[in-house]
Amino acid sequence: MRTSGVHQRRRAIPAGLLIVALLGAGGAAWWMWPRSQVAAGGTALGELPRGVSRSDLNVVLLTLDTLRADHLGAYGSADVRTPNLDELAREGVVFEQTMTSAPLTLPAHGSIMTGQFPPKHGVRDNGGFFLGPEQVTLAEILSSQGFQTGATVGAFVLDSKWGLDQGFAAYQDDFDLTDVKAMSLASVKRPGNEVVDLALKWMDGIADQRFFSWLHLYDPHAPYESPEPYRRQYPGHPYRSAIAFTDAQVGRVLSFLEDRGLADRTIVIVAGDHGEGLGEHGEETHGFFVYESSMHVPLIVRAPFSNTAGRRIAQPVRTVDIMPTVLDLLRIPAPADLAGVSLASLMAGASAEAGVPMDGYGEAMYPLHHYGWSELTAMRSDRYKLIDAPRPELYDLERDPKELDNIFEEHRSVADAMLQALRQQKRAMTGTAAPAPRNEDVDPETRARLAALGYVGSFVATAEGPVSDRADPKDKIGLFNLMTTARDVAKDGDSGTEAIAMLRRVLDEDPAVIDAWFMLGNEYFKAGDFPEAVSQFARALELKPDYDLAIINMANAYRRMGQDEAALAGYEHYVTVDPKNAFVRYQIGEIYLDREDYVHAEAEFSQALAIDPKLASAMVATAVIAFERGQTTQAGQLLMNALALKADVRLAHFNLALLAEARGDDRTAEAEYRTELDQHPTAYKAAFNLGRLKARQGQGLDASELYKRSVDINPEFAEGYFYLAKARLDEGRALDEAESYARKGLSLAPESETSPLGHFVLSGVLMSRGQEAEAERELAKGLALEALLAKRVR
Repeated sequence: MRTSGVHQRRRAIPAGLLIVALLGAGGAAWWMWPRSQVAAGGTALGELPRGVSRSDLNVVLLTLDTLRADHLGAYGSADVRTPNLDELAREGVVFEQTMTSAPLTLPAHGSIMTGQFPPKHGVRDNGGFFLGPEQVTLAEILSSQGFQTGATVGAFVLDSKWGLDQGFAAYQDDFDLTDVKAMSLASVKRPGNEVVDLALKWMDGIADQRFFSWLHLYDPHAPYESPEPYRRQYPGHPYRSAIAFTDAQVGRVLSFLEDRGLADRTIVIVAGDHGEGLGEHGEETHGFFVYESSMHVPLIVRAPFSNTAGRRIAQPVRTVDIMPTVLDLLRIPAPADLAGVSLASLMAGASAEAGVPMDGYGEAMYPLHHYGWSELTAMRSDRYKLIDAPRPELYDLERDPKELDNIFEEHRSVADAMLQALRQQKRAMTGTAAPAPRNEDVDPETRARLAALGYVGSFVATAEGPVSDRADPKDKIGLFNLMTTARDVAKDGDSGTEAIAMLRRVLDEDPAVIDAWFMLGNEYFKAGDFPEAVSQFARALELKPDYDLAIINMANAYRRMGQDEAALAGYEHYVTVDPKNAFVRYQIGEIYLDREDYVHAEAEFSQALAIDPKLASAMVATAVIAFERGQTTQAGQLLMNALALKADVRLAHFNLALLAEARGDDRTAEAEYRTELDQHPTAYKAAFNLGRLKARQGQGLDASELYKRSVDINPEFAEGYFYLAKARLDEGRALDEAESYARKGLSLAPESETSPLGHFVLSGVLMSRGQEAEAERELAKGLALEALLAKRVR
């Protein structure tokens, strides 16, 4: 725990000594003496520490995912120990009533970074929406003012591909998706200690310059994972454990600032992006409702002005106010059309300025986009909060902070006025938003081809309409919770059948639940039933043609089925809307590489690496192309570069083994194959190639076991069966096994490059049994197939 604070280090200087010191300096030190600063509205912020001017100030923004305000000590909680956040609150300003703009990570952060509500900045959901280049971000403004700008995020949902990297010179996301079987935004993440490690390393390198550092800590998000000792400190309460762990990571950042002498010249903002239901109103997690459990977030600002220490602000504010507040504290003009307003005057003790719009706006589009039910929007005006739903709601938050008593009918005049104002605000915001891509942008031939493959139309956003036309989410919370349970069950790799049964129950009650079809597709994908997975993804796309993850996962399923044309159609269409998706570019390149179309493959891998220079798998694939072209030195260097980026990247050691074999270095080749197998036990081709190497060295028994290992890993690997059959035949004591393996290989691949070997093994087995005529027939089949294959090659 930190022992000193930014305001505690100031020491009073006796007046007489001060006069002597200044006179002795000939008045030259007057410029160093603190002068009172003012906010844009004229309110006195107070003095900065001696020698610090507003042009020296840095900014550190920490956004804490899924953090309820009422779970921090600074907000009255005794359930979780949060000493670092509590100390920051004592040193700074606590905003007691802060409303986020959305109960989802990406749109909420879009509002924090732009000072705009979601309908204006255009990001309405996690995934499938992108912050457009026309939006002006806090990072862009600070970068233009000479700040070094760096961001470190804890989850793929904030990956740079979604557009939040605008204005950041360094954006540390680095999420490798190549091993992800079925895409899910929430599952790709990094723990808070790694986020802080990366961020502090970056800050340490630019600490002598003016900087803006944003850190996103994802740990309080379900499944609430945290290390020891935090888990045992809160047994049975993983959410509290995750908050305690997050507080410790915040403490590391604050200690860094103090240790480097930066605390007196750094504005620190801590904000929750949204909260968590924890069972209130029946919602366990977030995204579905717009009640205070998920919309009321903590906001703490510590600025080194003497009038901004130790205050608590009861006035309701919004997370869109963060951007203009930071700019005001830095004395940098804010864009004129922001929804947010500066809170700097409130921080210094002034009252809210009359006539300044401070009504809060929030929306939950998740029920619409993922379930086909009504969206929810909310407005907070002073003590009242209105929720626009098929059955609208009004709450008096001063009297009823848990929103248990809907007073819409009892206070109809207030309710009607707020409802009218909210709907007018929505119309005004959506009227200025950028248009979404439309189906008409795709040529008819391509559209028909995509529809035939199950990709349906193409990226037409789920239509918004009158809320009364759709189901009220309040009436569907039971189904939503069943979906949540199914999602949790599905995380257990052995519980796919149970998860599928739950999802079928959801669809029996409401066949229009988009995400139930999508999750079914994921479960069948994980079970290896790829045709059924395609069928389920197609049903999801019938309901929501713009469902990006369904399109990607459907293409992945086609790929696993060997239907590369169908996979390519999905991938290539997807990148027309999301050209910054390095993962999909990599997948396209892999298809071209398998076809030995090295020109197109290299182009796709190059684009993937241009988007994400740390995509080690794309670097490995580029090395494969160099190897095939005989550029062995370049291939080796690319593989070493890939391993430097990701020490366990798939196929790097496998390809280093191929290079070693090519130069006759069997010892190195064996070591590299074994490393590949150690790191990736499912690397069946590494086992197979190592078997061939052992056979070449005359170690037939070792080779046989390695071939067996390759087909055990991949029961569809025909070539492995042919070589295993040959090894068993050579052993002379396993003829039945040799015959069985040969026939298995031929059933899988009757006309592959190595299929003649299957016939030759069968001929040998039959000859050993004295069945000469049958042996001759198998031999003839093998020779005829060899000739046919040779003719095809010519």
